[in-house]
Amino acid sequence: MHFLMGRPQLQSTKALITGISGFIGDHLASYLVSQGWQVSGFDRRAGSANRNVYVGDLMDRGALKIALKKCQPNVIFHLAGSIKSEHPEVLYESNLLGTLALFEGLLDVNQCPTVVLAGTGAVYGAGFGDRLISEKFRPRPVTHYAVSKLAQETLALRYFDAFKLPVVILRMFNLIGPGQSSALSCSAFARQIALAEAHDKDEIVTGDLSARRDFIDVRDAVRAFALLAEKGRAGQIYNVCSGHAVLMRGCLDEMLSMSPRQFKVRMDARRLQKNDIPIQIGTAQKLSHLTAWRPQISLNQSLSDLLTYWRQRVKLELE
Repeated sequence: MHFLMGRPQLQSTKALITGISGFIGDHLASYLVSQGWQVSGFDRRAGSANRNVYVGDLMDRGALKIALKKCQPNVIFHLAGSIKSEHPEVLYESNLLGTLALFEGLLDVNQCPTVVLAGTGAVYGAGFGDRLISEKFRPRPVTHYAVSKLAQETLALRYFDAFKLPVVILRMFNLIGPGQSSALSCSAFARQIALAEAHDKDEIVTGDLSARRDFIDVRDAVRAFALLAEKGRAGQIYNVCSGHAVLMRGCLDEMLSMSPRQFKVRMDARRLQKNDIPIQIGTAQKLSHLTAWRPQISLNQSLSDLLTYWRQRVKLELE
């Protein structure tokens, strides 16, 4: 039988980030290093050359055990997983079974770090209108991604209950910021604008622009990760959001206004998403009361930085 000791005090700040090469992982690693943390990563790819990354898959029990034994982390930031896939089973394998492998790996090596889990506001689903969604609201996931993430949370809390593994869960609402994948709407807009500017085009193609979303900059989100690693209460869930919802059309218009060119916007019905949520707004009051966290980066700044990122990337691709 495996046994985990009680939650240790954070006498040193040694972190292991799963999925360190991803959008959030890259920003989180940079922020933690700036705050004096010792940071290692576990990822399928090496990523940045100046970071200590153990390359492997969470499902590879041997590779995971080696990383855990060598790193000896006080905190694990569990970011590894999948957001989108045409095959639902990929989402469940990555988000649920990958998390199971991580927790079982901790039992194997008898380690008890604080595990900060990257959850999502998508688990709340639809039906709340313009009410501010708190952690007390009952989840109503409407996509396979959201269901897989809710299952991931349930699994994590089971290890907290059964083994006293100190797990803290963040439910992040819609992230935005430089480096974001173009699979997500605002980043897709920015990429199209950058490409259109580079190739002298005048059309931007979109899906539905009537949805309202609660956006939070990734750089604000990673501050919340660090704060909750030290102050978060084990077994608790915390929303990370702005408390305001904006129209997707407004986000696009704001970025279009940042370009010297004039564009036509065309909606493509093939880009409409099934089970799209019309509006979703969260409240981060629980997080703010505990840590004094507040968003610091405006949506305008986030959009500007995202557009700058894609302009630079497109330029490099053309060179």
